[in-house]
Amino acid sequence: MDTESDNVIKGHEQIVAHVIAAFDDLPVPPGIRLQLPPPSTTTLALQYEKFVPGRSISATVEIPPQYGNVMGILQGGFIAAMFDDLMAPLSYLTAKNPTTSMDLTTHFLRPVFVGERVTLTATVQKAGRTAIYLAAEAHNEKNKLVATAVSTLQVVGLPQT
Repeated sequence: MDTESDNVIKGHEQIVAHVIAAFDDLPVPPGIRLQLPPPSTTTLALQYEKFVPGRSISATVEIPPQYGNVMGILQGGFIAAMFDDLMAPLSYLTAKNPTTSMDLTTHFLRPVFVGERVTLTATVQKAGRTAIYLAAEAHNEKNKLVATAVSTLQVVGLPQT
C-alpha cells in the first residue's frame, strides 16, 4: 500500500540524488548545463531535509555572519532568496517542466540572528497546467514562525525538438 511516508525522501544527499534522477526525465532548455544542486542553493548553504514529491520540501540553514545586518540580524533579502530557492525545485518537479517565478511575497514576523538555525518548508497549494501556487514558512530553533512567503510560478513550455 502506497502511503505518504513511503514517498518521503529524507536527507540532503538523498534528496539531491532524487532530484538529479528526476531531471533525467524533465525537459532542459537547449544550451543549459544543469548544476545540481544549483549554485544559489550552495551559496545560500541550504541543506535539504525532507522532500514529499508533489507536496513539500524543507531545508535548514545556519545563518552565517555575512547574511547579517549591522545589528547581527538576518537581512530580509536573504530569507526571501532562501524561500525562492526552496520553491524552485518543488515547482519544477511538481510541474515536470521548467518554471519561473511570477511573484514572491515575503512577510517578516520576528528577527533571526546570525548563528541561528532556521528551517524552511515550502508546500504546493495548487498545481495547475500553467501555474503553480506555493506557500512557505520559516521557523527558528524554538519552532517560532519567523517569516512566511507565497509565490506564483509559471510553468514554462519548451519548444518541441
